[in-house]
Amino acid sequence: MASFKPGVLLDLDGTLVDTVFHHVLCWHQALDEHGYTVPMWRIHAGIGMGSERLVPWLVGRQVKEVGELSDRHTELFLERADAFRPTHGAAELIEDLKTREIAFLVATSAGSEEREALLAALEMPDLTTADSSNVGSAKPAPDLLLVACEELGVEPSQATMVGDSPWDQVAARTVGIRGVGVRTGGFGDEAMTKAGAELLADDPAGLIGRL
Repeated sequence: MASFKPGVLLDLDGTLVDTVFHHVLCWHQALDEHGYTVPMWRIHAGIGMGSERLVPWLVGRQVKEVGELSDRHTELFLERADAFRPTHGAAELIEDLKTREIAFLVATSAGSEEREALLAALEMPDLTTADSSNVGSAKPAPDLLLVACEELGVEPSQATMVGDSPWDQVAARTVGIRGVGVRTGGFGDEAMTKAGAELLADDPAGLIGRL
């Protein structure tokens, strides 16, 4: 029988790198260019979902341009890459996990170009990430987290997921992963705890020594 150990799954986009409001602006522009008027507060509420779920959720129906909208959003997002910055304590939290020999893996569904830009902003281009190519559905579906647990050799019930959005917490709760939230996504505490977060911190710095 396989031997399992506790481990930590780290969201990247918005959790380790401060990008949430870049996404809001980029989605707003992409939607506007295609004739969809969606207020920014509504877009922010959906950040953390995969685009195939986010777009119909925002406009209230399925639309044929999901792929075009997603590609345009990515193009605009990458144009802002020079402005990406790590969240407070992101690198230090990773070093803390390494020092304490806690198994961890970055769980991100970002495409290869986006992932490269995010890891460059974190100044950790070689950081290991879960292979999202085998993921069927994006968050709030738990598929990515299950792939990450398998790659890490961790049972979901022994894993902790650190994320900045309620959608991270919903995905984790669905499969029995402990959810830990950071406020770097700009979501309120009630939304995070209602979604399943058992612990909240302002940023990764607040989780050093606690995972």
